Amino acid sequence: MNRGLKITFITLLIVLLSIISFVGLFVQDTKDMKNLLPDYVFGMDLTGYRVLTVKVSDASNTVYYDKDGNEVDEEQKDGTSKEVPVNSEEVLNKDNYLKVKKIVQARLNDAGISEYLIRLNEKDGTMTVELPQNDMTNTAAQFIYTIGKFTIEDEDGNVLLDNSNLDKVQVGYSNSSTTSSVGTSVYMSFMFNDDSKEKLKEITNTYVASTDESGNEVEKKISMKIDGTTLLETSFDEEISNGVLPISLGTSSDEETLSSYIEQASDTAVLLNNGPLPITYTVEQNRFINSDLELNDFLIPAIVVGIILLIAFIVLLIKYKKLGLLGIISYIGYLAMLLVIIRYTNLVITIEGIFGILISAILNYILLVYIIHCLKKKEKELKVYKSEYNKSMLSMVLVLFPILIIGIVLCFAEWLPIYSFGTIIFWGVLVMAIWNSIVTRILFLNSIKEKN
Repeated sequence: MNRGLKITFITLLIVLLSIISFVGLFVQDTKDMKNLLPDYVFGMDLTGYRVLTVKVSDASNTVYYDKDGNEVDEEQKDGTSKEVPVNSEEVLNKDNYLKVKKIVQARLNDAGISEYLIRLNEKDGTMTVELPQNDMTNTAAQFIYTIGKFTIEDEDGNVLLDNSNLDKVQVGYSNSSTTSSVGTSVYMSFMFNDDSKEKLKEITNTYVASTDESGNEVEKKISMKIDGTTLLETSFDEEISNGVLPISLGTSSDEETLSSYIEQASDTAVLLNNGPLPITYTVEQNRFINSDLELNDFLIPAIVVGIILLIAFIVLLIKYKKLGLLGIISYIGYLAMLLVIIRYTNLVITIEGIFGILISAILNYILLVYIIHCLKKKEKELKVYKSEYNKSMLSMVLVLFPILIIGIVLCFAEWLPIYSFGTIIFWGVLVMAIWNSIVTRILFLNSIKEKN
């Protein structure tokens, strides 16, 4: 391919990448336009956050007894009643408070909540949780106080299986095309532990549809419940011997309906895979806290950065002419690529993360100036330019390598601001090395006129 065509082709690709990154890639979705790029994920220091405070419940349940002292569902004329606390004195201890915190942390992690803060009062069990305010907040809030008690009961309310029998719950999808439904089916696989497989097998052979002596159909059913709410009532058509009980939530070709099925299944799996809370809680506080930063707080710094960047581009253009122009094009492409990666990797952008982006941008500018400076000193054959480019890249990579290592180390930090900064620095340096080794190299080496 002709050198000029190569430069034109790469430039057009960078323009396209920049439009996608800075503007978006929109497609028609019913009546609205939908951006195919994921939204940026901002930290609580930029968007505000939800504060939930839950305390140990002091409520009681009324238990009714008949005249013989047997527990019954309703109050009886000759019977008695008793108020029973939902939390017995035996469960109110530090070990259970810490267990609750551990379960809540596991639920939030499994639900993909990347940023949260939990404070626990180990004396009375009161727990305060800070969550980012977004579409997931209401769901995440339920993970903090929902008990998550799972039971399979017979028609008399006797518990046949519970959380202790579960190994894990998985969510699955499959394409369905039958006479009654077409679309995607969403189902949950309840996987029981080895000790419970035989019990499940027995249940599936017992709770079936049959006929009595008179020929009437009799159907024995079980109920699957979570915190006393019936998830499903069913009988079984066949024996289950592998310990896996599949439950279909529904089939649909409608995207919104399908999304609701998936959300319901995923939330249930998060609850059950981390065990039930040993203590019942009630919500004492649920309020939104605005961020201390507003749009105006970013306006002046953004203008200053924009002016500095414009001046830096003008300096490149005046001092290095064609190479300077191509350096500007490459630089814009680098920023566009970095921002796309930040979106697709769902990196949480905090204030520290913004500094990581700025540092990456500054380092890339310094690298470009260094490479151009090295090339301008060697105006000879193309092979000399290639050698000089490789040497300049190697020198800068050796400088960037310690920064890359620091970024990797900070990626393991548990404190989100440091993690955000380190992860963005890691991607910034990695993309910088790859981008300038390929894209910038093609632009620069195809723009230089060989001299004999």
